[in-house]
Amino acid sequence: MEGYKLIEHALSNASKKVNEVINAFVLYNDEALSDAERILKLGLDPLPLGVKDIIYTKGLRTTMGSKLYKDFIPENDAYVVRVLKESGWVVVGKTNTHEFASGATTTSSVFGPTKNPLDTARIAGGSSGGSAAAVAASLIPIGLGTDTAGSVRVPASLCGVYGYKPTYGLINTEGVYPLAPSLDTIGFLAKDLAWINRALKNFIKLDLSEFDVRRLRLGIPNWFKVPNDLRALYPDLVDKVETKFLNYVAKLGCDYVEIVMPEAEKYVWRCFPIIRYSEATAIHMANRDRWGEYGADVRRLIEKGLEYRAVDYIDAMSRREYVRNELNKALNSVDALITPTVPIPAPKIDDVLGREDGIIRSLLTYETIYASYIGAPAISIPALSVGGLPVGIQIICGVGNDSKLLSIASTITATYK
Repeated sequence: MEGYKLIEHALSNASKKVNEVINAFVLYNDEALSDAERILKLGLDPLPLGVKDIIYTKGLRTTMGSKLYKDFIPENDAYVVRVLKESGWVVVGKTNTHEFASGATTTSSVFGPTKNPLDTARIAGGSSGGSAAAVAASLIPIGLGTDTAGSVRVPASLCGVYGYKPTYGLINTEGVYPLAPSLDTIGFLAKDLAWINRALKNFIKLDLSEFDVRRLRLGIPNWFKVPNDLRALYPDLVDKVETKFLNYVAKLGCDYVEIVMPEAEKYVWRCFPIIRYSEATAIHMANRDRWGEYGADVRRLIEKGLEYRAVDYIDAMSRREYVRNELNKALNSVDALITPTVPIPAPKIDDVLGREDGIIRSLLTYETIYASYIGAPAISIPALSVGGLPVGIQIICGVGNDSKLLSIASTITATYK
């Protein structure tokens, strides 16, 4: 059967040699083939799954990419893993993550950096970089990730795969080590949309429709253009991505309009960090006497949350509704928003090390935090090429409209085949 062969492939010596180079898997499940054979006997086709190393797996080490948890073995599966296992999915292994999922590069991990399979001198993105790299290297067809500020979509863009962040709360995060609980979302990274749909149908009733691309109407938000302070890091690359993005949309054959979104511009990039840092710091206060053992970049981000007052956090939370309402109003005239997923292709690892928590992180997540802030579903689809490296296109729909999002992604993907 197809799935069993894919599991065999993932565990083959050839695949493991590839993994030695890119460092996507940090642990293999020694019982994977036995699990697959048991599922075969039930008359099902076992399906392979890579699981990000902050998602608990019963009996399989789950480290959060941190030396603090290097020997931690959960007694139970996370909800998402449990549901998929019950449907015949098999955990092939655990995939690398930026420590505590607190970064966009997957370079700070107790296991070392994950490398981009398309150019091993470059980052895979993060924090779900291990799953993205494993999919891009064809070690597995799909992997689980988490997305708080873009941690599924950023590595999907940089590795040239699909990365889907569902509506916030669509999949229960029980058994996932939290980063910022009001933002954390479980997502999928995959070679194609069919694998995402196959996994997602275990959690919601998918109502996929066929769109005529000529009847599709897309909104390009005015905020998609990167501000000058971030643009200055890679000005030529940012210009190329923006130009190629606009050309891509123009060639789709659909209607598109620019949408002015003052509420987003006013609140998203000011308020999102307050929520993300404050909640992360609250989570990690229990380990405060061990912050010295964290990666330097992760520790700086955790400490940053101490700078905010309760009134700042409450205000930042309250502004989400303004931005969500603005999106709903925009979606009265367009089917979805569309932006680049990331404003640049993958930077080199050597350019990132020691700078993970600064302007590079802000640039990598600039386009993705909008959907995270308001809990909207978003997906990165492989679309552009800049300097021979992939850059994704991001599609955003209204809260709860996940089926519509995936239908539009399928339409756009088919148009460019």
